[in-house]
Amino acid sequence: MNAAELFRLRFQSLVARALAVSEIASRTGLAGASEVWGGDEPRERPAWYLWLRDAPGAWQLELSGAEPLGPAGARGVVGRFTVRYYPSPAAPTFESFSPEERRIAAGALDGTGTPRIELASRIPDALFTVGSVEWALDLDGDAAVFALASLDRLRTRDERGDVVRDVPGWRLAMPIFSLLAGLHGQVERCAASRLVLSRLPGFELVVGGGVEHLAVPEIAQGEAFVLFPAGRGDPSELLLDLLQDPVADIIADLSFSPGVHPPHDIDGDPRLPMRVSSAWFGGGAHVADRLVCSC
Repeated sequence: MNAAELFRLRFQSLVARALAVSEIASRTGLAGASEVWGGDEPRERPAWYLWLRDAPGAWQLELSGAEPLGPAGARGVVGRFTVRYYPSPAAPTFESFSPEERRIAAGALDGTGTPRIELASRIPDALFTVGSVEWALDLDGDAAVFALASLDRLRTRDERGDVVRDVPGWRLAMPIFSLLAGLHGQVERCAASRLVLSRLPGFELVVGGGVEHLAVPEIAQGEAFVLFPAGRGDPSELLLDLLQDPVADIIADLSFSPGVHPPHDIDGDPRLPMRVSSAWFGGGAHVADRLVCSC
């Protein structure tokens, strides 16, 4: 089995289990999920639509790539996912999206808040993107690390310098990162051991004859990592070393001891809010109590 197929099946398993067990869905905040179909053109990469409880809009998680992680012969693999958010026209963040994104959101989304099947393949990949998530696994011991990367503001200017997009990327991508870590903790019955939050200088995009990255002091690029250990030597620490940008500033580093961990906010950078979720700390068995459609 190649790495991409491994992550596709693992993610499918997490979602199927969560939708079959109301307790897992409740703890993680997952309201619904559906595989993205190709519509008028076959899809090259697997993707899923996700809906969260008490959250407007819908998300798409696309497996953009998967590969070995570490030196040759290592047993680490990483799946890289693109996170997209389709805003509801009634959502406070709607006006922060570009005119093209708002036009599509107002006219090309169906009743679920996701692109209509016949139009989905025509939407450029860059639109609605709010961040990325990496899922690293140690195949020998089942240690795992989930990593989030995004800017607190995804800002784009046109050639005149006018802002045409100013999306709160971190705030919109972070719930999917937290969801994935929670699904893993609950379904695999394991507990997070550490959370690391780091920061890099941010930038704006300037679109003219090409695309230019312009450093902007008030924008921060954030990275977050949740570690799930397994076995001796804690291979999750090695996975973290392989994923983390070595020049990033660490602004929060929490180690979790065994026990109950109530949700709480992290005191880091206010531009990069992060909240510890109780769903990251699984352990108990869950009994399926709902029917799940596999279509």
